[in-house]
Amino acid sequence: MKKLITLVLFISAFSTSGFSQLKFGAGANFIFDGSFLGVGGRAQYMINEDFSAQGQFTLLLDDVADYIIELDVYYSGLDLGDVEGFRLTPFAGLNIFRASVLGFGASDTGLTLGLQGITPIADGLELYVEPKIYLGGGSSFAIAGGVYF
Repeated sequence: MKKLITLVLFISAFSTSGFSQLKFGAGANFIFDGSFLGVGGRAQYMINEDFSAQGQFTLLLDDVADYIIELDVYYSGLDLGDVEGFRLTPFAGLNIFRASVLGFGASDTGLTLGLQGITPIADGLELYVEPKIYLGGGSSFAIAGGVYF
């Protein structure tokens, strides 16, 4: 019964604040240092008009690396571009990179810095492209791209 009440309260909290503040996406991430390719999902929450927070999980398709978890903050208050619906917004955040070899693994945390270019492609769909830099123990350059729905 407690779980049911908690679920009802959770759903009602989202229904009063509106699901328009929350959007989901899927895409790919290519890391140039080591040539890692990954697929993943993301969820973005609009905090206010200028800031949004995003969590992303990328499963790397390689024998050496396992996954990357990113928690980023996007700042849309800086007007870097808005041409025909195209927006360019800077972001920064934290990442956790998990790598393993022969079943033994280690995690490395670092910073993520980048820009997100986003444009609408259909009703309810947006295309995004993100060049970004991972700073920390596994410093490298990456490009992510996909669709928000």
